[in-house]
Amino acid sequence: MKSVKEEAIITDQIDDNLTLVDAPEAVDQINGSFYNRFPFPWRPKSLDCTSDPDFARVMLNQNLGDWTHQTVPLQPRIWVAGCGTNQAAITALNYPTASVRGSDISPASLELCGSTARDLGCTNLELRRESINDVTYDQEFDYVICTGVIHHNADPQATLKKLMKALKPAGVLELMVYNRYHRILTSAFQKAVRLLAGTESAVDFQKELSFTQALIEDFPGKGIMVQFVNNFKQAPEAQIADSLMQPVENSYTVEVLEEMANRCGLEFRTPSPNAWDRGADHLTWNLRFRQPEIQQAYEKLPDARRWQITNLLLCEASPHLWFYLKRTDGPLRRKSEQQICDSFLETRFKRNAVSRRSYVLNNENKYSQVRSTLSYPGLPANPEMRRIVEAAAGGTPMSQILESLRITPDFDTVNNLRVRLTTSAGPFLRSIT
Repeated sequence: MKSVKEEAIITDQIDDNLTLVDAPEAVDQINGSFYNRFPFPWRPKSLDCTSDPDFARVMLNQNLGDWTHQTVPLQPRIWVAGCGTNQAAITALNYPTASVRGSDISPASLELCGSTARDLGCTNLELRRESINDVTYDQEFDYVICTGVIHHNADPQATLKKLMKALKPAGVLELMVYNRYHRILTSAFQKAVRLLAGTESAVDFQKELSFTQALIEDFPGKGIMVQFVNNFKQAPEAQIADSLMQPVENSYTVEVLEEMANRCGLEFRTPSPNAWDRGADHLTWNLRFRQPEIQQAYEKLPDARRWQITNLLLCEASPHLWFYLKRTDGPLRRKSEQQICDSFLETRFKRNAVSRRSYVLNNENKYSQVRSTLSYPGLPANPEMRRIVEAAAGGTPMSQILESLRITPDFDTVNNLRVRLTTSAGPFLRSIT
């Protein structure tokens, strides 16, 4: 019998697109067919990597607040679970000392991913056609990446348990699931199209695509849905399908995701500074209130409660639910954001200065390397942050640099600087170990 809280969580999901949910095997088959018809994502025009083979691993560790760069080891085993058309290839390119495995249920996606890997010269990637729900991996991987996947499964909690079991005791899981407040319009549109097409119980992707394209071209009525649908007028077919035609879609709030993670033997480590939130300038989950008493009360809360408040108050403007998680039975204790900021202030940094090479998609739909290279990452556009980077010469702790620049080291300021200067979202500084 489910508890009152579990029933409340289930009730909270009634607005999701779950009409096709059946046995996990049946949903796997539907998802496999969907991504075979609409391989996602479409191939980007260019792909980049740095000249330093350890760059991505170092920045990943700094994302986690590890200034010693030891959490994810030098030669990690990485699993990209639900790799789609390119994520495993991009991971193999950026982690050349790693052993990378990519899994997906779509043959078309795996074929494209393999083609990209060959173009990039990646020899450290193994691709497997398999469902996350069927794997038997047990404490095999130092780093598991699963972004935008489990929310399309029949039982996301069971899928998440598979990811947890695949992690080594000290391993890191990078997980992204849909933010409830980001998916209100998409889920509503998906369900409406399925009702119009009469495909609530039997999928017909071509019929749904026809209805969807017709609605994009000429949407009836007024309101926020019109503005939303208009964004897809020039979109690639794969983007239209992924956003407006998903067969199964669960979505979450911070609270619901944390509850599910805990039931799977996982806990939050830190938010992941991803490219989407960087583009929208939503790189941290922390708010700054003008009222001192509210700010003090907010900052006294545990991380997950602060993030929950941010999720509730910002709603559709809150960041993506994109987090690093750890096993609760692992050997390392979780550090709070405040503790990570404290250690950031004590750490000495130097500027990152590497070169970056690019691979461009040519007329034959293959990637070829551009001969010229560029210095990377340069300097921040923000003048204050630029002064901090210029002052980081290796011998001075960050606390002294901020003091010399008369920057008040309150929690929100320090955390913002940490994320924008020392993580993959702003890889300007590397800690000296």
